[in-house]
Amino acid sequence: MGLFGRARNMIAGLAAPSRDAVQYYNVACPLGHRLRGQRAEGYQALRCPSCGEGVFVLPASPLPDPGPRVATPAVSRRAGVVGAPRAAAEGPIELTEADEVLVEAAEEAPAAAADVEIPWEEEAAEAPPRPRPRRRGRADAPADDRPEPRRGRPRPAVAEIEPRPRKRSGRNPVWIFAAVALVVAATVALRVWRNAVQNYPQVAELGRAEGIPALEMGEFDRAHQLLAPARQAVDALGGQVEDADRIRQAADEAALYVNLAPAGLEEMLDEAARASTPREWATRFNDRYKGRGVLFDTVIASTPDDASGRFEIDYVVLPTEDAGSFRADGARPERSARVDLRDFELFKLAGPETGDHVVFGARLAALEYDAEASGWVVRLEPESGLFVQFHKALDALGWPESEATPAPETEDEP
Repeated sequence: MGLFGRARNMIAGLAAPSRDAVQYYNVACPLGHRLRGQRAEGYQALRCPSCGEGVFVLPASPLPDPGPRVATPAVSRRAGVVGAPRAAAEGPIELTEADEVLVEAAEEAPAAAADVEIPWEEEAAEAPPRPRPRRRGRADAPADDRPEPRRGRPRPAVAEIEPRPRKRSGRNPVWIFAAVALVVAATVALRVWRNAVQNYPQVAELGRAEGIPALEMGEFDRAHQLLAPARQAVDALGGQVEDADRIRQAADEAALYVNLAPAGLEEMLDEAARASTPREWATRFNDRYKGRGVLFDTVIASTPDDASGRFEIDYVVLPTEDAGSFRADGARPERSARVDLRDFELFKLAGPETGDHVVFGARLAALEYDAEASGWVVRLEPESGLFVQFHKALDALGWPESEATPAPETEDEP
């Protein structure tokens, strides 16, 4: 064959297929029914004769037929005649009934997919039922092989997913924040403590140089403001400062003076006698006088070594109208009060002798009537006693000049 013949054959092979060549389609609807028929020059929008679902069929291909294809074995039956070809058009596609098509029964869906059920939160309004397509089938087809008609498209099945429990972290954020806050607080406290330690010597010196003179001048509030931190500084430094004992003593006396009772023991005794009931007086005493300071300038009358077996002072609380006559060797009035020094630690540690002249202070615990002693009793807080050493402060209070001997030295506590 010459060159010209070869070219003619090649051109003939590339030419469009003959109009007489027939192409067939083999597609499945959304529910699995397989449709077979003849392709047309344009696309075809068909409705499945079994279920009514839409099927889109491509037009005939201009390419040569690749050859016979192996068909999948399936149960099929004739449904009608092939429809006329349709040209492509724009806009919504209208489904048409296929005149002649082969429909294969849909394969059974897997069991796992059939068991899945999807709960819908909002049920959509049901669409109006579409008209049931009219089927044309063989009259001799068994009833069992005919698929059940479906009125509407079923909702897609979505498996209900149970929310997975959230894994809790091993660390609780609250504890983390608490730990951070604790670290910050500890850091701030450490810095404050370091600054205070660095200032302790200056604070102690300020109490010695200015606090003690203020105490002796009767400026008790200022003395207390200077001596209270000075005592803390002395204790923090272990007493390794100048005049450490004097600073401690002055701080204790300043604290006693700023907390003195607003009335003397004699006025308290008169007030107790005017009370209507003992309970009324006890309530009034607790509100006004309990825990307040009192001062005594007296002489030791007896000690535990004497016949009385306890410490006694030469001081008796008398009513204000009878106090002058009693002190002038008059008869002791019926209403009076004695000071009970039982368990008073100041005297236990110092051990004063009978006849010693002492000036000391303490805080009040009670002023009550003792039925066993048939009289009023003044009780002091056992651990609150202290000897007064800065006597110039008493002058500022209006006391007469004291001739008290130096206070006995107390034994150091173990």
